[in-house]
Amino acid sequence: MSASSGDLAVSLPVDTTTFTATSMLPVGLVDSRHLLVLADDVAVEEIEALALSLDERAGWVGASRLQLFPGAELHGPWALDDDMRRMLGLPDWVAQVMLLECVPQRAGALPPELAGVDPMADAFPTAMPTGAELVALIHLRAIARRLAGAIRLVDTSPDDGEARITLVVPDPESSVMLAIYAPVWIAPDALAALLAPIAPGAVPALETSAPRGAVGFDALSHDDLERLTETIGADVLDAVWRRTERERAQAEREEAEALAAGEELVEYREGYAVVAPIDAETPGWGGIEVRVEGTNELPIAVRGEPWAADGVVVTSVVWRPVDIAHAHALAPSRTRRRERAAARELIEHVAATIARESGGVIVDEDGFLVGLNIL
Repeated sequence: MSASSGDLAVSLPVDTTTFTATSMLPVGLVDSRHLLVLADDVAVEEIEALALSLDERAGWVGASRLQLFPGAELHGPWALDDDMRRMLGLPDWVAQVMLLECVPQRAGALPPELAGVDPMADAFPTAMPTGAELVALIHLRAIARRLAGAIRLVDTSPDDGEARITLVVPDPESSVMLAIYAPVWIAPDALAALLAPIAPGAVPALETSAPRGAVGFDALSHDDLERLTETIGADVLDAVWRRTERERAQAEREEAEALAAGEELVEYREGYAVVAPIDAETPGWGGIEVRVEGTNELPIAVRGEPWAADGVVVTSVVWRPVDIAHAHALAPSRTRRRERAAARELIEHVAATIARESGGVIVDEDGFLVGLNIL
């Protein structure tokens, strides 16, 4: 059954696939609760899926009650008519809201040096959210950014008793990073060659350098050795030194034997990077960085993959402007917006190519799965 009235909430109950209309929007709570603000083209299933991508404990716990995690729930959504939209001070595109039920937890005032850095922090100048409330708001902002929505924040800490209302509209274009989680490792030269057709100028940036001077035990002074001996004991120190010398001698023998046999020496790395310009013919534009490394820390959206049980390879593709501060600017200039848009397009092509060749999946910086239909 679907709701036909603008003041009814529509939810997906736990035990059925049909929609159920429930109560009216609790107007008395809107000036003491944060709201997730959405357009009319957002389905409740999308909100549920995103919540599940952020916390495995998320899910429906009752009619119109979507748990984000224990202690934080979204109630609704409620459709808004024109009068309710005006009363809440929301823009014309807003068609529905969900209300956050979470016990407020507040810390100290916003430090002056952090003012203007994060609109969500700026909404609480005298008592910033912390604990579960902060986590819930971070989840709401991620969901709002993915769904082109907003969050209506309520600060009830002012001494005059008047709640401070702030509408934060996360910019979907501000996320200029994608990560590919995959079961296989692509070598630096192979990755540069793979990306060359879509990212001209892509080259490995291995960032290696030989150590200067003595290393290991050889780098310790006489006094350092004496202190180390007193700390761990002469027998333990001698055993560690002998084992280190055996391992070094063994490595030198294997390298000499490989060279004598004409074999290629393979350097094992924990990670590497490939860099490419966004557009080499556009002065002042930066590039992208493709960083590859192994990891055992997986976003929830990836944990169900059959190849993810014992660790995977993660490839992060990020925008690197000439001035790195531009990557985090709240109001970038027109030139930087053009550069960012070009970087996003290139990053999407690079991520789609790597995912296709490595059999991986793509997620954004909030941990949500991303589907790219790029040939």
